[in-house]
Amino acid sequence: MIFNYRVQAADGKSTIDDNTSRVYTFDIHKIVSTGFSSVHAAAHYHIKGLKLLSVHTIPSKVVVGSAFSLGGIVTNNSTATIVFANGTCPIVPPSLSVMFNRNVSAVTKTDATSCKTQQVTLKPGEKSGIQIPNHSRMAYKARTPGMTNATMIFNYGVETATDKLPISDHISRVYTFNIRAGAAIGTTATSNSGPLKLPTPWHL
Repeated sequence: MIFNYRVQAADGKSTIDDNTSRVYTFDIHKIVSTGFSSVHAAAHYHIKGLKLLSVHTIPSKVVVGSAFSLGGIVTNNSTATIVFANGTCPIVPPSLSVMFNRNVSAVTKTDATSCKTQQVTLKPGEKSGIQIPNHSRMAYKARTPGMTNATMIFNYGVETATDKLPISDHISRVYTFNIRAGAAIGTTATSNSGPLKLPTPWHL
């Protein structure tokens, strides 16, 4: 907010233009489908204690040219019950999405299969594994080597006693991993060394 004003000089005939400013932060309440403003703001249900832990790549070693996914464990250490979709189907928006700062691209596969979306309910103290990509239509592919940041955003709904539909919320975290140069896992490396020699059995 910028407030513009004029300062009158001592002679009373001339004025000097000036201004002052300040920042004011406020909350915008969520509008439900009925068209009425919800009594509770969505930010009010940004619960504490919900964590995305044990994040890892699948496979554990990612090399240039290979496809991989990210997995983790959603732990609900809050006092609220949350719900989210965690199946094998593409979901818009997905329960777990990720953005890479470099070295990775998303590719679409043609061998997609039919699937059924599942809803997971986590009560306080419960946890559940989650993975992305979690369906057969997309894959992440390592393009170039180097340290890579993956910003993971987990979308969920908070069940309340007053609302029929869960209130949408999300948490995020950054996971850093290394993409290695070399052949993809599962390929056979060539070598000029001689045949492999088995160790001589040791007898008593």
